[in-house]
Amino acid sequence: MKKTALYCLIILGAGLFGGCGEDFLDKEPPLYFNEGEVFADAEKTEGNLLSLYAAIKDNNIFGGRIILVSDNIGDDVINVSGNGVELYNTYETKVGLNTQENNNFWGAAYLAINKCNTFLKLIDENRELAGDKYDLYVAEARFVRAITYYYLHQLYTKPYVLDSNAPSVPLRLTAESDILNNDLARASSQQVIDQILSDLSVTTALPAGNGTEATVTRATPSAVEALKMRIYMITGDWQKAIEAGQKVTGYSLAPDVTTIFLPPFITPENIFSIPFSSTNRGASQSAVAYYYLNEKSLAIDTLGGITGITGYDNPNDQRISKLTNIGEGKRTLTKFTDATYVEWVPVFRYAEILLNLAECYANIGRETEAIAALKQVRSRSLKPEDDTLVLDALTGDALKTAIRNERRLEFLGEGLRGFDLMRRAETIVKQPASQAPITVSPADGINGYIWPVPGNERSQNKLITD
Repeated sequence: MKKTALYCLIILGAGLFGGCGEDFLDKEPPLYFNEGEVFADAEKTEGNLLSLYAAIKDNNIFGGRIILVSDNIGDDVINVSGNGVELYNTYETKVGLNTQENNNFWGAAYLAINKCNTFLKLIDENRELAGDKYDLYVAEARFVRAITYYYLHQLYTKPYVLDSNAPSVPLRLTAESDILNNDLARASSQQVIDQILSDLSVTTALPAGNGTEATVTRATPSAVEALKMRIYMITGDWQKAIEAGQKVTGYSLAPDVTTIFLPPFITPENIFSIPFSSTNRGASQSAVAYYYLNEKSLAIDTLGGITGITGYDNPNDQRISKLTNIGEGKRTLTKFTDATYVEWVPVFRYAEILLNLAECYANIGRETEAIAALKQVRSRSLKPEDDTLVLDALTGDALKTAIRNERRLEFLGEGLRGFDLMRRAETIVKQPASQAPITVSPADGINGYIWPVPGNERSQNKLITD
């Protein structure tokens, strides 16, 4: 946290000159500025708000890495890079105190959180300058903080279903401008969950999504409910997860799944996405496209992964025929193919809401509704007459497995699989069809299943324990 504390105001100052637009990264931020000028006018206030979204576009967060970390944790792809810089340690379940991705993600996440905390402090002190947008700005800042804590919690916390009071991550909720408060113990899993839900309770001022860039790339009530849904599924509160999912309104499945990954990256399905442009893009060895383009680092496991399971390898399925290149020695995901790394990263889309609902319904015995939600997603990409699976006949564990498998195929390469396995506390088996599969279980703890709090934090925070 020392770096966070010393430079948080400098980093916030970058927000004075823009946000998620192209000019934000085009201009040099000032080295010094008067704190009182941060909210001097509406333009600067808006710029600082947008800079919070820019903070989570960091290469170690939504610049690609957090999506790719989950893919590498999961069991549907193979890391063929052999390169530690390209998340090979994550794939091999060998992330240690000083592994690069560990220190880098932690640092970027807490920089983003402190930026949110600083914004909230300063806007509260200058409330009159925010005018009628005060509640909106607070809600957006708290959404950014909540989603950042969600990913921290996923990586560093024993699965909630095994221990709701397991140590999670430090809850830093106040702006830090020095190193005096570096020492802070880890909060419990429940405390972090409660804080995320608290941040997501401030939603009344958020504008409804309307399919424009402004609402796809910023917080909306539906983006908030989508994140709540994930949280409630972590805790196993299926009814609250259903209630959150039912509040996601105004969206529908894109008729053609491929359009989600093509310019302008805005469809009736996109709830929240991270935008990039020619002057504001992900970096090499961080961007999602870098990893998947031509099997650069990650290849689809066609034997042991989802596409090796009968019913999920159907050549008539558009997710197979249009979004992968499988066969003749190729096993490439083609959702992300732009070598200039300007493709937007989808974080929440309506297909996830439907499959979340299917999982929740199945877990409380509402199987007819579960099958209906499952079929909506599956039939979008595969005509019923071409489907070899008889979904209407499924019940019990077979239905739950089908829902999980559909989720694996639908979101292949989008960073859900690894975290899904962890929230259910499942043993992860990678390359099961090989002679030396990689196996890791919750019992392995920080020795492979979850990440240890990194060395950089431990050197500055004396209260960190395992």
